[in-house]
Parts: sequence; structure tokens; C-alpha cells
Amino acid sequence: MSKKARMYIILVLLMIGLVVAFIFNRRNLTEEYQYLEETNLACELATFIAEDIPAQVSSLTISAAGDVTLGGDQRWMGYHYFMRVFEENNQDFSYFFRNVQHIFEASDLSIVNLEGTLTYETAHLDLPFVFRAPPGFARILTYGLIDVVTVANNHTGDFFEIGYQDTLEALRAENIAYFGNDKNTILEVNGIRVGLFGFLMWYDSPVHRENIVSAINDLRNRGAQLIIAYHHWGIMHENMAAQYQRDLGQFTIDRGADLVLGSHPHVIQGIERHNGRFIVHSLADFCYGGHSHPPDHDAFIFQQTFTFIDGALQHTEDINIIPVMMSSIRDYNNFQPTIADQFDATRIQERLRTYSGWLGSDLYDEMFYIPSH
Repeated sequence: MSKKARMYIILVLLMIGLVVAFIFNRRNLTEEYQYLEETNLACELATFIAEDIPAQVSSLTISAAGDVTLGGDQRWMGYHYFMRVFEENNQDFSYFFRNVQHIFEASDLSIVNLEGTLTYETAHLDLPFVFRAPPGFARILTYGLIDVVTVANNHTGDFFEIGYQDTLEALRAENIAYFGNDKNTILEVNGIRVGLFGFLMWYDSPVHRENIVSAINDLRNRGAQLIIAYHHWGIMHENMAAQYQRDLGQFTIDRGADLVLGSHPHVIQGIERHNGRFIVHSLADFCYGGHSHPPDHDAFIFQQTFTFIDGALQHTEDINIIPVMMSSIRDYNNFQPTIADQFDATRIQERLRTYSGWLGSDLYDEMFYIPSH
């Protein structure tokens, strides 16, 4: 075969190879293009379906009040007044919270500070005031529609460990949840896991801060979607929140709490905004058997509604402050907290605005419930 013929054959074979390669590549490109088209269509369909599914919106409203001391100290008049009122009202456990029960009934979670023990134990600490009531008085909380109490205060240990354990047992018998001290509690409310904790703190310290961080981490690790702290702190009968409690309150928020409540001063203190969340420094006394003739009857119920979209907490400041008188009469304490009338509600509103202003926080009219008469 001549050299020219061989070159011709090689050229023909080359042309055939190019044609085959072109056809093969075109088929692959077509299949790839079709694959991409199908993938894009699937993505668009998935996006359409996701957009068509409505977001899951859930909310819960908490109502928080201050010190609840059932019974009192047998060495003082408050206890005997409390027991006399109970007898005069035919031992009716519903008497005490009757005028505020509807508030707690309309709430999803109601919280108070149980300032005292529920025990028959008589041996007690050597203190000016030691508070107790019979264990059966836990029914007052049940009739009052209280869901959960904090036991982190300076009176749940008045009757030593036995009195403390009797108190917890009395609460369990009435299916009332509790938290505080070394007990962090999670409750499921409207499908939302609510974590609660609190501590007794007379001063700021690294130990207190470590306890706060540990409690918040524990609740988060256990799946809490909302965290509420209820601390016992401050200076008695002072309307200005102490600097140390402000520091600890802000620290609690900064470490992950969504709301901080407070008690101990026995009087109202301001409500502080910090990083878009609230620190309610002192809710004051509520149903308080520790004093037959308290000099200050002013209190309030703090409400906040939390909204979740697809399980994520939204940033809102949906609060409602309900001014309350801790007694339904003025002459003495009848241990029946009552929604304040227009005059007293307006007065309490102005006090709270003043005390909150001292903390650099403003409270607006729409944040308060003021009766029309």
C-alpha cells in the first residue's frame, strides 16, 4: 500500500472518531442538561411546598406574683390573724385568692414565691420570724390556680431540713410544681418547654454567678426553649433595687435567661429592661401572713406573653402589669390580694414608673391594666 493511501485511511478513521465522539458527548450533555432541569424543578417544587406550609406559631402567657406566706409565725399576730380569717370564712381554701383567681385562670403559667414552710414540725431556727402552716394549706395554692412556686428564699428552711422536705411533699401532694436552690424544673406549656430556676442571693459573688451559669446550661441541655429565673435578693423595704441585684439580674439575662423575677424587699421595685428582656426586681408581698398590719399594701402581677415561630422564641415586649392591693380592706391585712381600683392602680403605676426610671427604663401606659372605675 502506498504512503498516500495509508494517510487517506488514517484521515478517514480520524474523521469517524471525531463524529462518534461528538455524538457521544452530545448525548451526555443532553442527559446532564435533563438532569439539571429535573433537579431545578425538584428544588422549585420543594420551595413551593415549604412556602405553602404555614409557620407553626405558639405562645404562652405567664403571670407572676410576689411573696405568699401561708400561716405565719405563731409568736406574732400575723399568724393568728391568718388563722382567724380562715376560720371566719368556714375554712374555705378558695377565700385567699378569690379576687385574683381569674387572672391566673386566664394565664398559661402562674408563678409565686412560697415564703415559708408547710409542716407540723415545731423545732425551728433561732430567728425573729419563722413561717409555717399545716401541710394541707397547700390547697390554698391549688384553689388559687397557682401552677408553680419558687422555694429559693430565706424562710423555706425555717424548720430545718424536715420542714423543708415536708413542704416539698405537701406541694407534690397537690401537683404543684416547684423550683429553686438546687432544683431546676422544666414544664411543658402549650408545647413549649419552660425552664425555671432561682437562687437566694444577699450579695454578688463568683459562686452565685457560677450557679446561675450552671442552672441555665442544665436547662438548655435538657431542651428548655424559654428560661425564667426567680431570684430572692435585695434590701428589705427599699424601693430602689440594690446595685448588686442589678448586676446579678443583668448577668442572668446575659447568660441566657429570657425573664428575671425577684422578691424579698416586701415592697415594689422597678422593672428594668436589659438587652431586650425584663428584670422585675421586686413583686412585693402578695398573700402574706407574715404581717397583720403591713405599712405598704401595694403590689402587682407581672404578665408577659412569649411567642414562638417554628419553635424559635421571637423578640417581643408583650407585657401587662396589673396593680394589686395585698388586702381587700385597708384597716388590716385580710390576706386577700385584690385588683387595685382606678385610683390605687394609677398611683401604683406612677410608683413603678418612677422606680423603673431610676433604673433607666421607661414603662408606657399600654403596659398597665388600669380599671375604668
